[in-house]
Amino acid sequence: MNYAAIRLVTIGRHTSQPGWKLGPQRHDQHEIIVIVSGRQSAEIEGVTHNVGVGDVLWFPQNVPHAEQADPADPVRSLFLGVAWPELPRPPALRVTDSDGRIGQLAQWLYAERERDPAPDRPIATALTQAIVAEYVRLATQPADPLVGQLRKFMRQHYRRPIALDELARTSGLSKFHFLRRYRRLTGRTPMEDLRLIRLEAARDLLLTTNLPLKEIAPRCGLGDEFHLSRLFRRQLRTTPGQLRHRTPPPHPG
Repeated sequence: MNYAAIRLVTIGRHTSQPGWKLGPQRHDQHEIIVIVSGRQSAEIEGVTHNVGVGDVLWFPQNVPHAEQADPADPVRSLFLGVAWPELPRPPALRVTDSDGRIGQLAQWLYAERERDPAPDRPIATALTQAIVAEYVRLATQPADPLVGQLRKFMRQHYRRPIALDELARTSGLSKFHFLRRYRRLTGRTPMEDLRLIRLEAARDLLLTTNLPLKEIAPRCGLGDEFHLSRLFRRQLRTTPGQLRHRTPPPHPG
């Protein structure tokens, strides 16, 4: 595939209200929807896709689609308008971003848009191409189902306490076999992955809201702001304050 032909048309952020819905519409470019939190349904060509955090949707160009937020858990998402004349349809309309790569790239791309809205900047083009390439990889070379299932579960429940026993039960394996298989497939323990997912959620809130650390930490299952700061220094080699000050302030609301 010729990824060099891909270019970004637009990128934005959407926060829905309870009961939000969007009737059938179509676009003259592809649209990629990255679910950051909450849940929604999307109808494409008569098929309904129910998606949540960790899922990514692709609405093909000129194909009608409709969207509706979950009334109990409204969705927050990033959306990309992408021009790729050589690809009329993606290899799949939905993928699960188990490793969070698309989510991280999309957040980075959105932060770059805040600095300079021009969509044809080299860094915006490179990030867009990387997002599309990762989407295609996930659609054509899906990850091990165990890892995808567990990471999706973690992303949906990271706000509350989760024990290894619960993850093992979710996988349908004994704790010993679950731990050994997960580590063999990913190179990390399940609890290490859970910690990284919580850290990713905290980083997202840090970059997209004005919430103080003392509120962000418990929202992400990380206890308190001191624990959160230690994790930032250990995993990201920076502090929450340094990361926030390097990026533009988020839009209000």
